[in-house]
Amino acid sequence: MLDIHYTNLYNGEINHWWYRIRREMVNNIFKRYIQKKNLKILDVGCGTGALMKELGSYGEVYGLDFSEKAIEFCKVRGEKNLTFGSITAIPFEDNFFDVVVSLDVIEHVEDDALALSEIRRVLKKDGYSIIFVPAFMFLWGKSDELSCHFRRYTLKDLKSKVCRGGLNIVRSTYFNTFLFLPILFVRLIVRLLKIKIKNENEMGSGGLVNWLLYVIFHIESLLLRHMSFPFGVSALVVSRKK
Repeated sequence: MLDIHYTNLYNGEINHWWYRIRREMVNNIFKRYIQKKNLKILDVGCGTGALMKELGSYGEVYGLDFSEKAIEFCKVRGEKNLTFGSITAIPFEDNFFDVVVSLDVIEHVEDDALALSEIRRVLKKDGYSIIFVPAFMFLWGKSDELSCHFRRYTLKDLKSKVCRGGLNIVRSTYFNTFLFLPILFVRLIVRLLKIKIKNENEMGSGGLVNWLLYVIFHIESLLLRHMSFPFGVSALVVSRKK
């Protein structure tokens, strides 16, 4: 991402509905599947560090990002254990982490198989990975272009790649399902009418709309504790090292 996007992320990450819900979902995964303390956790693509701060309640958190600007913002938040580097060459020794969190990262690299093998390499035996990705290529939009994505995934494809990378699937589902049809409609209209949009990520980022989107997605996150969704704007896979 461009430096300006990290500035916008730092300024809005705490209260923006999308980032709030992602953090909630990660916390729910920790509480349901991992249930341990004093963990060594790697946040790959740590951005400006809001998630790192929350993960600190589970153990020692390390942040890795390919942007020096992102790392600077993490330092402003008071985070430590920060490293500049890529998910395709994680600069840590084998079997080092109990958990690796990768939220919307592997779509940014051309060789996602290498990225998944690196996640497995740095995980301890029985360690967990938490991976979020954008779903369905027909949902491709301006945000994908601005974020320099190589692809969007189907859940079947993501699960297959995770398994080939040597990890066992523990949980998998689509999410951001309630907003799937509105987002699909908007992106189809934008594509058909060739409407110019500077940045989709800024849509619904403030005021009443931000609160309403958070409430909608929060209800969905509660449901995800008990069920899976057959489609959505995003997909998640929780896996464990064999």
